[in-house]
Amino acid sequence: MSRRQIVRLERSLLVLAAVLLAAGGILLIRRPARRHPETKQQAQTTEQADSSPEAHQDTWTFSFAGDCTIGSLLEWQGTLDQDFQSVTGENYAYPFSGVREVFEADDFTMVNLEGTFTDSEDAVVKPYRFRGKPAYARILKEGGVDAVSMANNHSGDFKEEGKRDTVAALDAAGILHSDAASPLIFALQDGFTVGIVSYNTVDTYTGEWQWRQDIKTDIDTCKSAGCSLIFGFMHWGTVEYLPEPEAWEVSLAHDMADWGCDLIVGGHAHILQRMEYYNEVPIFYSMGNFCYGGNTNPDDKDSVIVQAEYTWDAGRRRARRESLRVIPCLISSRKDRNDYCPTLCDAGSGDLRRILEKLEWSG
Repeated sequence: MSRRQIVRLERSLLVLAAVLLAAGGILLIRRPARRHPETKQQAQTTEQADSSPEAHQDTWTFSFAGDCTIGSLLEWQGTLDQDFQSVTGENYAYPFSGVREVFEADDFTMVNLEGTFTDSEDAVVKPYRFRGKPAYARILKEGGVDAVSMANNHSGDFKEEGKRDTVAALDAAGILHSDAASPLIFALQDGFTVGIVSYNTVDTYTGEWQWRQDIKTDIDTCKSAGCSLIFGFMHWGTVEYLPEPEAWEVSLAHDMADWGCDLIVGGHAHILQRMEYYNEVPIFYSMGNFCYGGNTNPDDKDSVIVQAEYTWDAGRRRARRESLRVIPCLISSRKDRNDYCPTLCDAGSGDLRRILEKLEWSG
């Protein structure tokens, strides 16, 4: 069966799921109370539960969304009345208010943090340098986000000081984070351990052989830690705004699936790209922008939340994907400009249909 046929086979289910969610969000979310993941350091108490008679099968919902710049360009700050800081101010609950219901109802939410939380003025010399106040890490917590990927081409915009400040701000807000050579590994329940591998190839494309080895090493690290479920969260692509990934991205994604990833999501293209299934592994090459302060009015405001539900069978120590959902969104609640408030698409809307069509593989 071709990739196009496989996508079409499941596309009707995605459309139905999206329509149901837009009609009444809780219809797609079966878990009434959210459970917070434990980091690897907290896992000992979870592992002790494995041998108890109460070990049982359970279901967990994971959500992923695209590029989030919780701030703006250095040059805009204090000079532009419609940049992220000017619109948001100190209303930390505002940016994710349109999607918080989805994120708070799942079990784990992760986005790509495309920028820094720092007050540093010592920026690298490049066209675009993104930063937000360290206090803005609270925006993620207020929005129901549990973790971020820091593996992208803007996490180092303010050099090592900016990166240290960002990590400190995330830690203070209780937000988990992953990066190259630092996969996020956390325990949930009854021995169910999850690993998330993140990598940025944008700044290091000429080192393809090396970062292929590094990614495989991070996946192997997750396996060695006993992860029964491994997600890949990538930042890749040498050309932005392409509707389909480049051939080398496809090859790398397939390798990652062969190495052990169960679901792969990505970004950097700043638009949605086609998705596919490879050996039953879903691959979303670019989820597009999400809560994005890097542009005051992007022409393309389409985005998605990718949501996967897995059943954990503690007896067999195996995770099985029960469902995959795509929740179409716009990165702004208004179309004339970016108000930095991602919003779910209305049921039956042209926006919803257009976004789902963009995900269908044309090859």
